[in-house]
Amino acid sequence: MPFKNKKYISKALQIFKQEGLKLSLDELADRMSVSKKTLYNHFNSKEELHTACMQRMFSELKQKVEILTDDSKNAIECMREGFKGLETVLFQLSPLFINDMQRLYPDIVYSSHSSDVDFFKKRIRENIEKGILEGVYTPDIDVAFFSQYISYSVFGFYFHSVVISTDFSSSTYFNTVLEFTLKGLVSEKGRLLL
Repeated sequence: MPFKNKKYISKALQIFKQEGLKLSLDELADRMSVSKKTLYNHFNSKEELHTACMQRMFSELKQKVEILTDDSKNAIECMREGFKGLETVLFQLSPLFINDMQRLYPDIVYSSHSSDVDFFKKRIRENIEKGILEGVYTPDIDVAFFSQYISYSVFGFYFHSVVISTDFSSSTYFNTVLEFTLKGLVSEKGRLLL
């Protein structure tokens, strides 16, 4: 993808994350300080721009989750940074943006959501296996169950609570799940790193 397209996608995505996808191309171009013609020179349609923005967002999410298996850190540090990265990406999204995506592009959202949950679950599994090898996680943990539990807890909460704006603090929830998860995973050696 050409550099200019990436620049426009980044700007548009920042706006969409806060204001949703209902903006006309005129409104979007105005907020981006470019002309509508400029957008059409880089994207064939509003839908193409939407799709490019959603792909960028899903890519950012995967990039932030990659840290869960970073070889330069121990598994506990990776878990903390992975949760923080996931939280950073998810909480930049307004409920309006998520609802617009689900309404306008249900197939893309469903497919990407399934893919993202599976990707996160795989990385959590790899993190747990890494921690067992490092001796910071208890070796008798049910890796498959724990990775599935963590994934569904995080994404289920986000999509069913934050998106519909419940009173529960999302930041508190993510930190609570993280600490609960780590306390359930760590060995005696790992407890010293908490």
